[in-house]
Amino acid sequence: MRCIADTAPRPGGPLPTWPAIRLREFRPRDVPLIAQIVADALREHYDASLYVSLSQQWPEGFLVAASPLDRPVGFLLGVTQVEHEARILMFAVDRDHRVQGIGSALMEAFFERSRARRLRRVTLEVRVSNATAIRFYTRYGFGVTDLLRAYYSDGENGYQMARDL
Repeated sequence: MRCIADTAPRPGGPLPTWPAIRLREFRPRDVPLIAQIVADALREHYDASLYVSLSQQWPEGFLVAASPLDRPVGFLLGVTQVEHEARILMFAVDRDHRVQGIGSALMEAFFERSRARRLRRVTLEVRVSNATAIRFYTRYGFGVTDLLRAYYSDGENGYQMARDL
């Protein structure tokens, strides 16, 4: 089994080229495909209105990686809830599009947008069982700051992770 974190470029290094994929902001018509990615990758199910509602809080913080047919193949949904801090609420790449640098491109673009807003820190939560994601986040300078007991809807614990910008 290949691990996205094992093959992803190191932060700050050159990103692989995949001309067919482009990054753009979220559009409400993206919801069905993003919800499928969330169900598969994150094992969570949210009401469709949640995505639209969260996108309005910080539109530039909801990034979508789109295929040549403009279909979402990955996304990063970030918000600002605490002063000077960005929070990644959801982040996933479709199973068939992993290990291509899409997650790295989304993360780098999110850091750029966070810095443009003069934010100083980024936080996120991750399942304790998601070793692949934890390795990926660690490569981007995130460290575990807290254990969140029964954080996920199925009762699994999570880690809160954070990094300074």
